[in-house]
Amino acid sequence: MKIGILTFHDGLNHGAYLQAYATMRIIEQMGHKPIIINYKNREHWLQENVKPWMIYRRPIRFLDHIGKHRAFSRDRGKLNMTAYTRKPSKILSMNFDAVVVGSDVVWNYKVFGFDPLYFGKLTARLKIAYAPSFGWTNYGESIPDEVASGLKSFHHISARDINTAKIVESVTGKSPKLVLDPTLIHDFKDDELVTERIINLGKYALVYCYVSDPLAVRSITDFAKSRKLKLVSVGYRQPWCDKNLMDVGPMEWLNCFRYADHVVTSTFHGMIFSLKYQKTITYIHNDKAQNRIISLASATGINELAATNGQPVVQIKPNYSDVDSRLKPLIESSRVWLRHAINTQNPG
Repeated sequence: MKIGILTFHDGLNHGAYLQAYATMRIIEQMGHKPIIINYKNREHWLQENVKPWMIYRRPIRFLDHIGKHRAFSRDRGKLNMTAYTRKPSKILSMNFDAVVVGSDVVWNYKVFGFDPLYFGKLTARLKIAYAPSFGWTNYGESIPDEVASGLKSFHHISARDINTAKIVESVTGKSPKLVLDPTLIHDFKDDELVTERIINLGKYALVYCYVSDPLAVRSITDFAKSRKLKLVSVGYRQPWCDKNLMDVGPMEWLNCFRYADHVVTSTFHGMIFSLKYQKTITYIHNDKAQNRIISLASATGINELAATNGQPVVQIKPNYSDVDSRLKPLIESSRVWLRHAINTQNPG
């Protein structure tokens, strides 16, 4: 089957790229022909492709963006994609046996505005939502009518987090399957880009986070000093770190986790890859990621993620034997759900 994947794949965001890549590989392993629909609406394009070049006042930030852009461009060659377009009409003219929408926060209409394509306005025999998220659009808020009608148009809906599942159920009357993010169910061991510059860093704590709180910074630097770890920030310039690596593509980013002695992160995918590479973790509380983090805490049994008790910085030493035993059946059930959804002959 020819299967289109509609997701947020094109930003300079390591987690977004890797969830798209993982979805493509998983569907490919099921014997189908996946292709990522290379599309951005106008607001999405403005925010990710135009505004960054306009807001950088310091030359170093401008150079950082160029380096990051080049690194991501190299890895985008690994994605099987359609021709790029910002026109919804072009997408509607494409023929697919099925379209998989997700994962990522593709249903958070507060980010790039409401886009009917992500809410099922697609020309395909099967419309499947795999692990999408409403992000920081919260259950209990008023949901626009066009969002509600769009959700009802899907033949199969799963959700990446409890908040999204509750919104879907409140709108459709049906309880969606809770599934894992595709990065948790794909094995990246053959995808890593191994580089000498990462291997030669020595003992370091990988910093992948948004943080400006002086108290949080002090906590992180004190922790690193006490363990004689170099602080290496990847993807986001942090003046308080010992080293900043901005020109790191997604595949080399994986290697950064492998060789790290510790990970400092505030992001959902930063947490996922910390767990995949079985690291001790410093978690920086992030309101915008918390709905997804709470569901990850439920899946892994790491209660510190869900109950930070108002602390901006939480040190976590997961019991990885327990984490693995919890994730194994969820990985299998997520794969089974997606395989069943794709293979449905009569979607109704």
